[in-house]
Amino acid sequence: MITSVPSAPRVRASATALFLAAALLLGACGSASADDASAVPSPDDICRSLHVDDVPASYVVLVDTSSSMQDRGPDGATQYDTVKKRLRTFLAGLAPSDQVALVSFGRSVGVVHPLGPAAGARNAVDDLPARATETASDPGSALETAADQLRDSRTPVAAVLLLTDGAVNAPDSDYAELGSPSWRRLGARYRALGADRTVVGYGLPLADDTHVSDILGAVVATPRILPVGAAALGTQLNSAKDRVRTDKAVSTLRDDAGAGVRLAVTDGTSGTGTDALDLGTGDREGARRQTVRLTVTSTARHVPLRVRLRAGTDGGGPAVTSVGLPDRAVTLAPGERRSYRLTLLWHQDPRAALAPATEDFETGLAVSAEVTSPWTPTVRGALGYPGFRLAAAAPARVRLHGQVPGTPPGWLYPALTVLVLGGILAGALVYRRRNPLLSGTLVVTDLRSGDRVHHALGGRLFTKDVEVAQVRARVKVRGRAGRGVLAVECVREPLRANAPRLADSGECELGKSTVLCGIGFSHTSDR
Repeated sequence: MITSVPSAPRVRASATALFLAAALLLGACGSASADDASAVPSPDDICRSLHVDDVPASYVVLVDTSSSMQDRGPDGATQYDTVKKRLRTFLAGLAPSDQVALVSFGRSVGVVHPLGPAAGARNAVDDLPARATETASDPGSALETAADQLRDSRTPVAAVLLLTDGAVNAPDSDYAELGSPSWRRLGARYRALGADRTVVGYGLPLADDTHVSDILGAVVATPRILPVGAAALGTQLNSAKDRVRTDKAVSTLRDDAGAGVRLAVTDGTSGTGTDALDLGTGDREGARRQTVRLTVTSTARHVPLRVRLRAGTDGGGPAVTSVGLPDRAVTLAPGERRSYRLTLLWHQDPRAALAPATEDFETGLAVSAEVTSPWTPTVRGALGYPGFRLAAAAPARVRLHGQVPGTPPGWLYPALTVLVLGGILAGALVYRRRNPLLSGTLVVTDLRSGDRVHHALGGRLFTKDVEVAQVRARVKVRGRAGRGVLAVECVREPLRANAPRLADSGECELGKSTVLCGIGFSHTSDR
């Protein structure tokens, strides 16, 4: 991936501080002790585990051969001779899997050694011009040549090292001015190179006012500018190499971004598990148990995982507990698989039901995993990969289902008894309210003869077969609550044979009279 940088003055002002920070924090997969007993591994531990020296990287080294490189440093050696000396050491220390191209640039650009295995490039420095005599400096064309070298390279990490002591000085070049269309096209080309791999530009300024950050910033998104000075060149090159090794580690770790564990359960009869297992439990009651096998598989290719397993009831049924999970976190090597024999325990008791019947029984257990890695603090910190994340594991579920008897709850029959008695009592109260106690005398009169009979009223319902003169009838009398009247019903026998009975009903106010079925009815009070 390619990234950009601030302008030259700001970078130069903080270059030394950045270099020291990089040396301490990022520097590297080659600088920490492997004997560190800390629980958090060092960058070097991680790099060795990832075999980063087996991961190829492409280096394209651009060497300025303009005449100003013949200036002498404090040790009396020319900057150009110092560059060649330090490059020999640098090339000799690259990993066998690395690839190297060596390019010289001044007024013209020359490919001293095309991109190839690092072992074959160790003596390439001897093919550089004996002296730096060019009358111009064209880093733009040199960067274009570097892109040509990287075009067919498929290494996951690529580094372009720009060693120069001057700014752009190429009057006859397409890259004479920064920001020109040629520079913009070159920037687009580098972005395309970095679409599927890490491409980083390293600026190794050998003098002040080189504007190397502006030069590299025109084509790569995040140039890494190292401290100024030929005297520091050996350290600069080692720092670049260590950072590339770190980039190799990060490139490899990207394979495990989003990795985690896969949980699967089986009843033991099949070797392939599933994340959801259904088990029939039959219709037995009481304490039950079932054995399953849980398999935990790391999906990581490189990173060790620390896994803590937890289990709990799933589905809202009776509580299900398990025996057999480790009680502390376990560490899985990349791709490692572990199995655990779990015993599930639960109670399969009758269910409360209003009527005896068979009820469906359902409950379950869910096993979840909390996934971390002992590498994460180092990966996010010293290796500079803060976006490294592990995925949460999908839980594995065991669903238990069977049948249990449905039995009436113990409170049902007492509740029904109370309900019936309450209904009876309520009915009696309603009856009493609707049928008040009768009092006084009912007088029944034969209207033809004027004969009458008297019947004392009592209770809540008065029923009587009465006879008076030619009247024969059955009479029913009730009181009307709160209304001061009597409800009277009568059925009179016919006066002639084969004639129908007469039936009538009505009300008689207390102390007054009425006529029903041709019979006179009246009420008198006892007072």
